[in-house]
Amino acid sequence: MSEQVSETSLGMQILLQGEQSIYNRILADIATGKLISGDRLVTTHLATCYQTSINPVREALKQLEGEGFVTFQKNSGARVAAFEYATMREVFEILQLLEPYFLSWYAKHCSAESLARLDAIQAQLKSLDVSDSAGLRDLDTAFHWEMYRHHYNASALRLWKNKKLILQALHGDLPVCQERFNATLKEHDHILYLLNAGDDESAVRALTKHVVSGGDYWSSVITEQLSELSA
Repeated sequence: MSEQVSETSLGMQILLQGEQSIYNRILADIATGKLISGDRLVTTHLATCYQTSINPVREALKQLEGEGFVTFQKNSGARVAAFEYATMREVFEILQLLEPYFLSWYAKHCSAESLARLDAIQAQLKSLDVSDSAGLRDLDTAFHWEMYRHHYNASALRLWKNKKLILQALHGDLPVCQERFNATLKEHDHILYLLNAGDDESAVRALTKHVVSGGDYWSSVITEQLSELSA
């Protein structure tokens, strides 16, 4: 693990609320693949990397354990949790419940200014090269966050961020194929069209389909990887 502090991406700034606490910095390193499943998390080493004392690291690791990102084993101490296929399936099932819940409220309360911001984010997405998977993840997170961030249920929003971080840890280092890249843009366009038309119910259905499509895509990618590893 590098001791250099790297620039936080747009998506991570959103999911981590822009904070630079030790907790958030460890979580960012897990979500971006700098720390991977099974890696030992030695408090003294982490304290050196993050230029802090041992106690904040210990407190952060305990919090991360409670959220499922870190496990403590009797003989080897703290390690990055092993995120498995079942974990990803469960996360997508939760997102399929949360995201339509957020959008159903947004569709009834969205302002012209917020819709304009969505249009601007979508324009940025369309300007990306299809090989820019990191850019797609960042701007896709920004697109969804613009629709959800206005919701009154702060606890549900925190849960959404937590599950998105787990997904990032699961497949954040994998490229997005051109077909899925283009499908994401098309699905966003359709959601935007329905929101601008004031068709709330259809917008929620379109978003649900969008989340399911993303889940199906990543499930197939991870399944293929597991098959290759076991071959």
